Amino acid sequence: MEVKPLKPSQLKWTCPTDLFEFTNSSELSPSKEIVGQDRAVRAVKLGLEIPSSGYNMFVTGVSGSGRETTVKHILDRIDTTTDKLTDLCYVYNFEDSTRPRALVFPAGEGKQFKEGLELCVELLRKNIPVVLRSESTASEKGVLLESFSEQKKEQMDKAEKAAVEAGFAMVSIPAGQGQSRPDVLPVIDGKPHTYEQLQQLAAEEKVTKEKLAEYRSLHTDLFKLLTASIRHVQSIEIKAQVEVERLYRRILKPTVTGILDRLSGIGGKESAEFVENISETILTNIDVFSSSAEEADPYVIFEVNLIVDNSDRKKRPVVVEQFPDVVRLFGNIDRIVIDNKPYSDHTMIRAGSFLRANGGYLIINAMDVVRQQGLWQNLIQTVRNRTVITRPNEITRAFMPTELQPEPIDVDVKVILIGPSWLYSSLASQDPDFGYLFRIRADFDDRMNINEKNVQDFAGVIAYICQSESVLPLDINAMASIAEQAVRLTGRQDKISLKFNMVADYVRQASYWAGQDGRDVVTAEDVSKAISEKHYRLSLGEDYATKRILENQVMVDTEGAAIGQLNGLAVYSGADHSFGLPSRITATVSPGVEGIVNVERESELSGRIHTKGVYVITGFFREHFALDYPLCLSAGIVFEQSYGGVDGDSASSTELYALLSALSGVPLRQDLAVTGSVNQHGRIQPIGGVNYKIEGHFKVCQQRGLTGTQGVIIPNSNVIHLQLNNDVVEAVRKKQFHIYPVSTIEEGISLLTGIEAGEKNSHGTFPADTILGMADARLRQMAETVRDFGGGH
Repeated sequence: MEVKPLKPSQLKWTCPTDLFEFTNSSELSPSKEIVGQDRAVRAVKLGLEIPSSGYNMFVTGVSGSGRETTVKHILDRIDTTTDKLTDLCYVYNFEDSTRPRALVFPAGEGKQFKEGLELCVELLRKNIPVVLRSESTASEKGVLLESFSEQKKEQMDKAEKAAVEAGFAMVSIPAGQGQSRPDVLPVIDGKPHTYEQLQQLAAEEKVTKEKLAEYRSLHTDLFKLLTASIRHVQSIEIKAQVEVERLYRRILKPTVTGILDRLSGIGGKESAEFVENISETILTNIDVFSSSAEEADPYVIFEVNLIVDNSDRKKRPVVVEQFPDVVRLFGNIDRIVIDNKPYSDHTMIRAGSFLRANGGYLIINAMDVVRQQGLWQNLIQTVRNRTVITRPNEITRAFMPTELQPEPIDVDVKVILIGPSWLYSSLASQDPDFGYLFRIRADFDDRMNINEKNVQDFAGVIAYICQSESVLPLDINAMASIAEQAVRLTGRQDKISLKFNMVADYVRQASYWAGQDGRDVVTAEDVSKAISEKHYRLSLGEDYATKRILENQVMVDTEGAAIGQLNGLAVYSGADHSFGLPSRITATVSPGVEGIVNVERESELSGRIHTKGVYVITGFFREHFALDYPLCLSAGIVFEQSYGGVDGDSASSTELYALLSALSGVPLRQDLAVTGSVNQHGRIQPIGGVNYKIEGHFKVCQQRGLTGTQGVIIPNSNVIHLQLNNDVVEAVRKKQFHIYPVSTIEEGISLLTGIEAGEKNSHGTFPADTILGMADARLRQMAETVRDFGGGH
């Protein structure tokens, strides 16, 4: 059951330079093609080309995999030419000024309508006063007013005649500063006398009391007649004013309608109604629209607010909203302050991305939407109802005495959300409308298979990055090194990364270091320096942790052997850097009935997966031992000097090796570190972070001094994941360090102890001189001890 170490060629994928037919990448044709995303491309194309309702799209995948770029690229490829685009306008609502009306025009007609109405307004400004001041209008008005003047004179003449016949005269009596009132007074000695004057004459006995009473009676009757005549005259004046307005309306109507006829045929029924309302408003308020006063412009209410103009567009709009919020998505209503009061009207309505994307596509980052309170709900309501409602933002709304409520606008927008897979799953499970409204999911991969074509396509993308960002071109070896680093990003030897944002960072930094050394082409050494410099910048925490091991502050042996003690491997991950380090794991055993005690769990430092791994070890013991005796074991497993949480089951094989060593009394090699998950049958299962773990143990061994026996035991199923750095590969090539792949616990324990693990015979027992045989014997002895002590401990 000998386990052979891996060869250097198995430790990483090395890019064959014969895949490239260039000296440096500037000779390549830069590739803008979508690389390695066939599944996603097909989904995107389907979602973009199906016009039916609900076929909005959610594009998932990791950042940097080209999601937005791919969507735009496909939109450039497909034919988005259309004759169904529209222009959107808001106009004054003559019935309710707080509810502006929306007018929808075929593309180009909105601008035509706006400009046409502006011309009409200018013509109306000039022509209405001219028509009203014309000789013909003045003549007709004069004839009309003359007829009414005669009627008024006739009425007043009747009142005056009655007064004269009764010996009275019609006079104007002063009634305050600059004012007078009509009255009738008796005429005595050729002069009209007031009531006070009559009383004076009566006192002087120049007028008898009987005559005075007669004057009073006559005055009452005559004054009533005068009042009636005045009222009749006022009625005639009102009729005259009405007739003048009718005259003006009759005279102006051909002019107004003739000017506004320029707008006929533009738009549909709604725009025609708006034009008719303009005509009626002018003809009903002629005095307002004929005034030359400069205080207020009555024509401002006719202004057309063209919020979306597609007059120059032949293809469906593609709007990418980089900073989505309520205002940018759904629009806003501006306000100004007049006389210390906020004011808004239809001309202050502003379109958001939804309206600008009407008839086309709106691309939004889903994370930006869900981060803002209430924005997702507004978005989903708009998509579901296919209607945009524009409201003032919350700050403006708080100061508005009367809120403007523009008419909602129906829209036809295909919404494309871009976000991570977990967000898609969360929205799909929590929002009942989500699945109905976003029927297409385009899932972008972050890697592709390694083959000749894909590697060449990868190089084409790198060449495009170099050209578009004006960085130095890569020689053939540098391109191979970048490809190898891209493979490391995937954690598999048969995959190459599509996270071009991360790959491009290495290209840019390698170009920088090449420039620092005075080269105009990036070499493999520049790529290596970019990788090592990045590691150095981010590895401060790693260096401190490693130093603690080297100073024996954290106890880890890399030589010798010990019973019940072994080096496990752990990965420590930060926001931008991960690294691995060895960690001592110990096990102790004694007779008892407590079973395997997970000290991390008892101290509440164990995660659920780690706890599960410990229970799996118990299952291994049940299957391999105690077939004819009870399992009477009290064992403790500890991650020594671990004061944070422990999770994951990648140390379960290490813990099992330590238990087998403690039971058999056979020491384990301390120059080997171990990683790997184990199942109940003793088979070793793959784990994550294998490269970090190997490199972490190698770093400790290297700084202490390589002995030629040190190494790491890994699951055989993790060999495909190896993409180790050149220092490890070179040490293995020199036989200074070794990496052993194992598939079973038996292979691993034999390698760690130098003693055969042992196989069960036909009686279900192991040979006595094997590790499992010695462990079985110790367990049997423990069972007898427990029995002898009465089953307790």
